[in-house]
Amino acid sequence: MSITSRGRSVLTFTGLLMCLLTADLAVAQNSNDGSVYTRFGLGQRHTWLSAKGQAMGGGGLALSSSLYANPLNPASLSDQILTRFAGGLTYESITTEADGFDPGKLASGMLSGVHLTFPIRTNKVGLGFSMAPYTRVSYRIQDVGAVTSDPSSQESSAIIKEFNGNGGLYQLTGGVGYRFSPRLSAGASVNMLFGILEEARSTIFNDSRFVDRTVRESTRLRGASATIGARYILPGLPEGMGLVLASTFTLPTTLDGERSSALTTSVGRDTLGTTTNGDVSLPMGFSAGIAFQPERRWTILADLTWEEWTSLESDFSLPGVPTSGQNTLSDRIRVSSGIEFWPGSGRPFASYGSMIAYRLGFYSDRAYASPVADEAIRSVGVTGGLSLPSLIPGTTIDLNIDVGQRGQNGNGLVKDRYLRFGLNINFGERWFDRLPLG
Repeated sequence: MSITSRGRSVLTFTGLLMCLLTADLAVAQNSNDGSVYTRFGLGQRHTWLSAKGQAMGGGGLALSSSLYANPLNPASLSDQILTRFAGGLTYESITTEADGFDPGKLASGMLSGVHLTFPIRTNKVGLGFSMAPYTRVSYRIQDVGAVTSDPSSQESSAIIKEFNGNGGLYQLTGGVGYRFSPRLSAGASVNMLFGILEEARSTIFNDSRFVDRTVRESTRLRGASATIGARYILPGLPEGMGLVLASTFTLPTTLDGERSSALTTSVGRDTLGTTTNGDVSLPMGFSAGIAFQPERRWTILADLTWEEWTSLESDFSLPGVPTSGQNTLSDRIRVSSGIEFWPGSGRPFASYGSMIAYRLGFYSDRAYASPVADEAIRSVGVTGGLSLPSLIPGTTIDLNIDVGQRGQNGNGLVKDRYLRFGLNINFGERWFDRLPLG
């Protein structure tokens, strides 16, 4: 067995992107350019999708293709014919609005994830590995007020309260998929979760008679969960028509944690330094999806995801996770749908324009944590994208866009209007060739 020259180039590129992902982990710990809603719970929930699924509403549980690896469902790993690598970059711009405040704008970029799959037996058994964000924390809040510095003269001084957070959890996944029959596939994956949540709360005075104070907390979490998935192609449909049903189930788990706390002042003294251990429970999740092809050029899909975040328990205090009183947690519910038109499907010698795939989608996502009890934070958005074939067979460049809104302006909440651009590269190669005998 030997690796082809092109396989070596793809392997090198894979290594470079893995290095970029490692760098992104470090950068993520020092960025505060995200939504204020990332402050609550363990951060804003993220899911690593194929480029195709991203542009079709952020779903695609039932998608099956030898051209794309589908990280949503381990059963899809049975589709692999070539060794396939996918990686993506995302740029996000957010405009925030809140009563009594001027609109604010934030922008950030990050590596959204990488995915690598291998066929063990072509179109029968496949392995897959991926690494991507599971939650993201990235916020900066500032509240300006006044404090009485001299009670006799009622003199007041400015006081600034700052809240900063960054970090999040990442998920490293390894899975296997097996095709039991031409219509039924199943798979399972092990998901390693790890990361650091960092928060700083500062009180800053515009008066030398007061001492500025900052409390910093760093919570390191790690653990593992498992996901099982299945996919079934319905029989008895006319030629050229297809209907696929799929589902996944993720087991609940408990993360081991360690929190370090420190209180520092403007005079440079560390007056508190403690470390505590504890656990954080993660909920079970269930997803179901359907994909329908009325003919080869068209694909229509719909997905539903449910995660039982109301069962979340934490030994550490987390914003939006009550230890007593009213519960501000909700079960996460996400619905999405999408459509793809690929004029050149099934026509290997079609023109370049015909080989471009056009995608459109819609989604609604209810967040699991909220700053206000009985007030769910919802995200609603529209997605779209193009898949551009390259000069390398089996390789595409995918451009995606996501335009949406999160939260509302009023009742002490913030409205986010966001615009995301995604650039994804999808390689497909036969890495190993058998050497001729003799």
